[in-house]
Amino acid sequence: MQLYLLGLSHKTAPVEVREKLALAPERLPQALQFLCRRSGVQEAAILSTCNRAEIYVVGDEKAGAHLDNFLDEFHHVSARALQDSLYRGYDAQSARHLFRVASGVESLVLGESEILGQIKSAFEMARESGTSSKVLDELFRRAIACGKRTRTETAIGRGALSVGSASVELAKQIFGPLAGHTILILGAGKMSARTAKTLVASGARYVMVANRTFEKAQELAAQFGPEGQAIRWDEFPQKLSEADIVIASTRAPGHIVKASDVAQAMRVRRHRPLFLVDIAVPRDIDPQAHHLDNVFVYDIDDLQGVVNANLAQRTLELPLVENIIESEVQNWEKWYRARRAQPVMAALARRAQEIRESEVQSALAQLPNLSEREREVVKALAKSIEGKILHAPLRHLREAGENDSSDVEALRRACGLEEKEPKNETQNEE
Repeated sequence: MQLYLLGLSHKTAPVEVREKLALAPERLPQALQFLCRRSGVQEAAILSTCNRAEIYVVGDEKAGAHLDNFLDEFHHVSARALQDSLYRGYDAQSARHLFRVASGVESLVLGESEILGQIKSAFEMARESGTSSKVLDELFRRAIACGKRTRTETAIGRGALSVGSASVELAKQIFGPLAGHTILILGAGKMSARTAKTLVASGARYVMVANRTFEKAQELAAQFGPEGQAIRWDEFPQKLSEADIVIASTRAPGHIVKASDVAQAMRVRRHRPLFLVDIAVPRDIDPQAHHLDNVFVYDIDDLQGVVNANLAQRTLELPLVENIIESEVQNWEKWYRARRAQPVMAALARRAQEIRESEVQSALAQLPNLSEREREVVKALAKSIEGKILHAPLRHLREAGENDSSDVEALRRACGLEEKEPKNETQNEE
């Protein structure tokens, strides 16, 4: 059996091509069953996200050809027309690619962690659909473990790489935990809304929204549930003293938050820290406010600087991540090759058991006067001898399998072993 991969991603195809192979979660079971009904395909899993569509199958030489047929028959997309966008993998190549994906190396945002959850979901879907068994079970478990290991042992996933997450990172440096802190949003645009949602997800509690059009402020405030409140535009200078974090993103031609407004708010706040995020161009907040004690003003360039520094740090971690991936791939290859020795090992164990049972029965037939305890001693002795004789050849077979040695076939022939056909591996084994 071989492991095959067919896929495309943001690196090889634009979104108008990727969307042709995208699968909604409710269609995945149907797609997986469709794959496993093809001759030669024993296991299948599909990883479908906004940035990639990848199919992993285990089967004989026919299975690889069925991947192209799957695109034609299920997606109604010509594989030939997509050749420039598609990539393929075979055995270790397929495993290495999935391990890289799990580690965030192949992601649009280097080191992002969301892909790890998506791989888990793909694995769970294949398990629930009955299309993943020995090989894909082991492959996906090892890929998830590899992804966790790279993020634990390196800094590939550390540091903010978006305006919203950079704001959270800076806010935590100022306030520590964000639980219970209040946000004031000036302008109901998409960027300010995303930034506020990221801060709320990190613990900030209460959200005030001010916008020149009050109805839009109400719409955005409603997205935060009972903790959201819309306020009139002319009220926000007085509300500055109640906020811990201010997010400004309007289209105003000049500064809407004056340094004098901030100074007044700080007196009311008794100089408790105030964090102002200015993501507007032109800027909404008077940069002179940054010179006030315990006032921290960051504009879009400051935030981008944080993002760039974090990206540079993540990039420096790539050699360490690559070493971990290669180590995990080597371990996978050993396990994968060792599978080829398992039928011979099982056949040898069966032959030894058959001989033991036959010889024990023959001996006991010649010793009819033995007590039940004595008969058990004879059986235990025979089983112990069998185990000790098998120990060395079974260990050698396992190591020969891991090293892809010809000794596996040599031992099979030397012992006159016949391997039984394995059961259909699309049935999950508990």
